Amino acid sequence: MTFNLGSLCMAILWNSIFIAIVFWMGKKKIYTTRKGIHLTLMFYLLGLVRMIFPIDFRPSIGIQVSKGIFPIINNVIGLEKHNLWGRQFTIANALAAIWLIIAGVFMLRYFVKYQEMRRIFQKYSTEANEQCQSVLSRITQEKKIKKKIAVYQNPGITIPCAEGVFRWNIYLPDYDYSEEELYYALLHECTHFTNGDLYIKWLTQLCRCLCWWNPLVYKMQDTLEKNLEIRCDLTVTEKLSQKEQLSYLGTIVKTLKNAQKKRGSGVLYGVHLAGKNGEELKERFEIICKNQDKKTGRNQQKKCIGLFLVVIIFSYMFMITPAYDTPKDQIITGEGIEEMLPENTYILKEGEKYYTVHKSEIRERIEKEELPSDEVEEMQRNGFEVKENEER
Repeated sequence: MTFNLGSLCMAILWNSIFIAIVFWMGKKKIYTTRKGIHLTLMFYLLGLVRMIFPIDFRPSIGIQVSKGIFPIINNVIGLEKHNLWGRQFTIANALAAIWLIIAGVFMLRYFVKYQEMRRIFQKYSTEANEQCQSVLSRITQEKKIKKKIAVYQNPGITIPCAEGVFRWNIYLPDYDYSEEELYYALLHECTHFTNGDLYIKWLTQLCRCLCWWNPLVYKMQDTLEKNLEIRCDLTVTEKLSQKEQLSYLGTIVKTLKNAQKKRGSGVLYGVHLAGKNGEELKERFEIICKNQDKKTGRNQQKKCIGLFLVVIIFSYMFMITPAYDTPKDQIITGEGIEEMLPENTYILKEGEKYYTVHKSEIRERIEKEELPSDEVEEMQRNGFEVKENEER
C-alpha cells in the first residue's frame, strides 16, 4: 500500500468519473425513482472513498506511461532530490507536507465550529415536553431503534433538525405541533439516523478538508443534501398509506411556512426536514408520489452493496506508473550478461536486509546479491515479487 503521484492521479480521475456520473444522473428524471436515488448515492460514496484513500493497493495492474509529460513531471516532482538545512526531500514531499498542514487547519476549524455550534444549541435548548418524549418513544419502538435519541426544543431554530454521530440529538423549533405533525417530524429525523445520513455528511466534511484543492468536492455538497433528503422521504413513506403520505407532506409544507416567518438557522453537519427552496420541495413531492407503490427490498440493497464493492475494487486494480527507457550509454552488453526480469528474479527479505535472488540460465546457478532498501519499492513497481523466505 503506497501513496505516490500515480495513485493520486488515479484517485482524481476516478473521483471525477464518479462525480460526473452523479451530476449526469441528477439531470435525468429516470433516476428519480427509489432505485435511482440509491444508485446516485452509491456513486457519490464511491467518489468520496476514492478521494479519501488515494493510495495504491498491491497487487495492482500497472499502466506504464513512457511518453508525454507524465514521466517528466514524475521525475521533477517525485524523483529529483533537493537539500534544505541538511535534509534531502523531493517536491512531492514538500507538496504533501503543505497539503496535510492545510487539511489539518481545515479539520481543526470545522471541529471548533462544530463544538461551538453544539455549545450554543445546548445552552439555548431545553428538554422537550412529555408529548415529544412520548411520540419519540413510540417511533423508536416501531422502528426498533435501540440507540438512545435525545429530543430538545430550541426557540432559535426554525425547522426540526438532527445532529450527532456518537450521540443522537433532535432539535425542534418552539412551535405548537399537533401529535400527527410531531410524529412525522420526529419520524423524519429518526430516519436520517437509521439511514446513516449523519455519517455520510461527516465523511463529506472529511473529504472536503483532505481534498480542499479539488473543486469537484465542493460541488458534491448540494447534490448530496438533496439526495439524502429524498432518500429519507422515500424511506419514511415506504410503508405509509396514501392518506398518511399526504399528512407527511402537509407537515413538510407547514414546517417550511413556519420557517419563512423568521430567518432560518442552519445546522453544521446536521440534517433537517424542509428543503432550501420551493423547487426542491416540489421535486421531493413528485418523487414521493411517483414511488408510492415501489418498495426497497433486501435484494436491492444487497445488489447496491455488491455493485459498490465490485466498482471500488475495480478502481484500485489499475495504476498509472511512469516508465523510463534506459539511456543507451548505460546499457551494458556482452558475453555472460543477462537481464534481471520478474520471471527469473525475486526480492528476498531477511530481517532488515533485502537481496535479489536471480536464476541465471547462462551460468546455470542461483545468484544472490544484497539490494539497497531504497531500490526495493521501485523494483516492486516493476513487478518483482518480495518473499520472506528463500524458495529455490
